[in-house]
Amino acid sequence: MKKVTLLIAGIWSIGFAGLINCVHYRTVSAAEETGMSHEGVVLPTRVLMHEIARRTSNILEGTLAGSLKYVAQEAGAIVDDSYKINEVFFPADPKSNKWLQQAKIDPNDTEKITKLKEEFHIYLKNITSSALEVQKAAKAGDQKATFKAFTNMVEKACFECHTEIRDKMIPIENR
Repeated sequence: MKKVTLLIAGIWSIGFAGLINCVHYRTVSAAEETGMSHEGVVLPTRVLMHEIARRTSNILEGTLAGSLKYVAQEAGAIVDDSYKINEVFFPADPKSNKWLQQAKIDPNDTEKITKLKEEFHIYLKNITSSALEVQKAAKAGDQKATFKAFTNMVEKACFECHTEIRDKMIPIENR
């Protein structure tokens, strides 16, 4: 029995160590405005999306815990982060845009880039309006309405953008 317990504990420890080693924090050099590449995705695009995803998780946790003041704060932060999307995905010089390269979009194709910016703008408005609805419900102290606004935000903003933009444009091996 003792050997089985030690074997299970050893396997669990090895698995836990493996999980810890799988978590890598990304670093970005602010001075150079560059990022390190990881899994085919170029920073700071990935950093911004992780930040929004983290705040989205915080909203869910805060809603379930009944910490609506915190939820309102995180929803406001998502609004702030959402305004960075155009800056990150569409920097001034399209030729240096790593995201366009990743999506296999010719930086000289101004018509396609303009159309893509317009599509992004629609999703940007969905993100901000949905996050503001979450914030409004949280400030009103209505936990059920906050959760409903949260699920609406995930369905209408997150899933739609990911389905239409990320999943259709970027090959899975580059995500």
